[in-house]
Amino acid sequence: MDKHYHEAACLCGKVRLKIHKLSGQFIVCHCDTCKKWNGGPQFAMPCGTGVEVQGIEYLSEFPSSPWAKRGFCRNCGTHLYYKLNQSGNYNVLLGVLGLDKKVKLEMSMQYFIDYKPDCYSFDNNCPVMTEAEVLEKFSSSN
Repeated sequence: MDKHYHEAACLCGKVRLKIHKLSGQFIVCHCDTCKKWNGGPQFAMPCGTGVEVQGIEYLSEFPSSPWAKRGFCRNCGTHLYYKLNQSGNYNVLLGVLGLDKKVKLEMSMQYFIDYKPDCYSFDNNCPVMTEAEVLEKFSSSN
């Protein structure tokens, strides 16, 4: 078995992601779409384009914004990733990565900070972007 990748999977195991690079850094998004999709803020790890999907016959993708689509398992409904249209970069949801407690994770950014409700907060000091800043960043040609 090739030890140079990490495998992630949905609840039923029909869709598997073979990820060639884990950064240890993750992004939290507070936008309304992420909150509806996840029932709260979205925690996702940027994984670049080095992601292979197995079980593609069970995968559905939903174009959730002008710049990204979201992938999920049609069988069990597990939310797997959002993928940027222009770059093809995957952002895999932390929950499907199955990382153990020994893996050091760091929150590197919070998107749509102006959409974060007051009922929760995170005890860290990372950069934040407002809706206007996110739209400017992802609407430009990256």
